[in-house]
Amino acid sequence: MARVPFATRENMDAAGQAIWDDIQTSRGGVQRNYAAILNNPQAAGAFAGLGGYVRFETPLDPRVKAVAILTAAREAGGHYVWTVNQRGAKEANLSDELIAAIREFRAPSGLDTNDATVVQFVLELLRQHRISDTTFEAMRSLVGDAGIVDTLVVVAYYHGLAHSLQALEVELPEGVETDLTY
Repeated sequence: MARVPFATRENMDAAGQAIWDDIQTSRGGVQRNYAAILNNPQAAGAFAGLGGYVRFETPLDPRVKAVAILTAAREAGGHYVWTVNQRGAKEANLSDELIAAIREFRAPSGLDTNDATVVQFVLELLRQHRISDTTFEAMRSLVGDAGIVDTLVVVAYYHGLAHSLQALEVELPEGVETDLTY
């Protein structure tokens, strides 16, 4: 059970309801991840604004984005973020083998050069809090300068969301199971 109640629109003031409505409209509903974060509507609105950009507006290649999301979620032990982003990973043509390599901490070994570059970039950022010149230049060659920034923003959003949902102990939607273990 989540550590905070799931917010409801009815229990919010007008400003909170407007934020709820924005999240609901942009995402086709308010899932339990945002229902938990909506305990602070102003913070949820700001977070959702960043999430809206990385989910719907970034011109980053969908495959690069999906690899970055899964790597960030895995590094955070983020069951919710990992699991709900499996569909997007499949839509971006990530193979079961690539997903398993990230899940099992085997990546970037054995991956094609582009996928390995994205995984290495995210791992260096999250584990060492800096990125080597070699990895940075490989990523720049893959996505360009604007793509570097977008990748950083994608990682920041999904890693932060994963940590937040883990801290709040937000469960997966009813009937959804995860294959992620610590």
